[in-house]
Amino acid sequence: MAAKKLKADDTLDLGVGPLEAQVLGAMAELTPPVSVRQVCDALGKSGYFAYQAVLNCMNRMAAKGTLERTKERNAYLFRPLVTADEVAARIITSVVSQMGRDLDRVVCQALNIDPELGAKEIAKLRERVGAMGRKRKR
Repeated sequence: MAAKKLKADDTLDLGVGPLEAQVLGAMAELTPPVSVRQVCDALGKSGYFAYQAVLNCMNRMAAKGTLERTKERNAYLFRPLVTADEVAARIITSVVSQMGRDLDRVVCQALNIDPELGAKEIAKLRERVGAMGRKRKR
């Protein structure tokens, strides 16, 4: 199953802790479905991670809807339902929005681009992409 594409109105628990972020990153390097042991081994390259802690984390992520959990024989296997990049983008967008800031200007600032010029260029690009989408639907 491919990771689902998030839409603006999707309700995703954005409370992603450090271990959850590391789990998503490790899962991005593995071929799903993956076991907790595989994730622990992947995480172990950067330090020690307790199996039970990773299992608890992955179960919480399944309850939140970021992972799918299935039982095969005596083990649970997990698949990501969203990508790490999508979660990161949603978190950033949410924080910027809650601060009352314009995402385009913040992105320009982060990329060291003049916010006035960059935001205008982003708006033009969005319009062009939108027009292309409208043409395809016809």
